[in-house]
Amino acid sequence: MAKVPEQVASGVYRVDAGPYSNAISVLLIADEEGWALVDTGTPASPFRIQGALASLEVGPDELKRIYLTHHHPDHIGGLPAVLWWARQAEVVAAHLEAPIISGEHPPDIPPSKLGAFIARRQQLSAQKVDRVLHEGDTFAGFRVIATPGHTLGHTSLLRDRDGLLFTGDAFGRLPFSRRIRVGVGKYICADPLEAKRSAEKLLGEEFTTVVFSHGKTMREGAKERLAEIAARER
Repeated sequence: MAKVPEQVASGVYRVDAGPYSNAISVLLIADEEGWALVDTGTPASPFRIQGALASLEVGPDELKRIYLTHHHPDHIGGLPAVLWWARQAEVVAAHLEAPIISGEHPPDIPPSKLGAFIARRQQLSAQKVDRVLHEGDTFAGFRVIATPGHTLGHTSLLRDRDGLLFTGDAFGRLPFSRRIRVGVGKYICADPLEAKRSAEKLLGEEFTTVVFSHGKTMREGAKERLAEIAARER
């Protein structure tokens, strides 16, 4: 039986797209235009995403749109397989990420030696982006917020009506770590200083529930907890 995803708000579900709970999370969103997916995980993630859809009694033909927060392979690696069974789905990304996802521009390279070493060995499969969004545009009821730093075109999503924030990798934790950090980890950020500015920018928004790409959902005191994390890394 497929694992039922975590309902984080009305019409929004967090799917475990990685090998263990909260390792890699993607979102499934239901709205008046049909179902939407935020990020696609790794090449091993699509069967988990399809299983989550099945548990919600949603077929592949009902998945209409896919939004990609940034171009790292643990966020776009599952895209080819998802599009194989949801062929009508529209691929959407922010304007600075779209050229990288489509293969027109090279991936961002972090300034740290370890981050650069990892980035240069990551294989990205170029995929067509059907629609480009900018800061302030909406996707499936969420407002796009530019949060550069982790990558130079990274975006987060906020549903203003109920204060649901999906940080992507603007905040998150490294594998096998319980500690949430700004930009997930300084060494993998394309611009660590910009990642800190983006963290502060998110703290200027109104939200009550926080979902990370990597890490457990925060509910009670979520904004205060993120503020503590940001202050710790100044």
